[in-house]
Parts: sequence; C-alpha cells; structure tokens
Amino acid sequence: MADRPDDDEQEEEELVIRKGDDAKAHKELNKLGGDMGGEKEVDTGKAQDALSQLASAAEAEKEAKILRERELAKIKIDRADVELIMAEMEIDEARAERVLREHNGEPIAALRFLVNEK
Repeated sequence: MADRPDDDEQEEEELVIRKGDDAKAHKELNKLGGDMGGEKEVDTGKAQDALSQLASAAEAEKEAKILRERELAKIKIDRADVELIMAEMEIDEARAERVLREHNGEPIAALRFLVNEK
C-alpha cells in the first residue's frame, strides 16, 4: 500500500504556495525564527528592534493625526454652510463639518468632493 488517498491529501495541504507580499512576510518571519528545517532560536534583538520600529511608526502616525486634527479645528466654518451640506447630501452634522473643514470652509469644494465620493 504505497499511496493511499489520505496521504496525497495531507501532502497537498502541507504544500503552500506563497506569492507577493505573503511570501515576503513569510521570509521575514522565518528570519526571526521560523521552522525551516528544524528548530531555531528567535533572535530577541532583531525581534525587539522590529517591535520598536513598529511602535515608533505608530507613535509618529498618531502625532501626525493629532496635528492634522488641530489644523482642521482652526478652520472657521459657517453654520449655514454646514446646514446646506447636511440638507443637500443627507449626511450627519459631524460629517458635514469634517468635510467642510477639510476643504478650508469652502462649501462648493466640499459639495463637489461629496458628490464625487458617492
């Protein structure tokens, strides 16, 4: 009994073809301590460096978002413009204010954006 159907199915399940970003991610994980032909110890220094890079990138993104929110809060908008956008585009007040601020308080630019977005 050389080949049983169950053995062939198990071999097919174990064979995984990785392409593109998935292949790159798989290689990077293996560098940190994957199981490519035996047990390897994880290089904790590399792992810590990778984690610190992720943390610093997340912190930078958070800071950029806070800065953007401060800039948007400084932009003056007219209440009538907010109500116009709410009525014409049938969106809530928070969304209307946000889009209006993102377009420097210009209702025509905000309306064009919303029309093209949908």
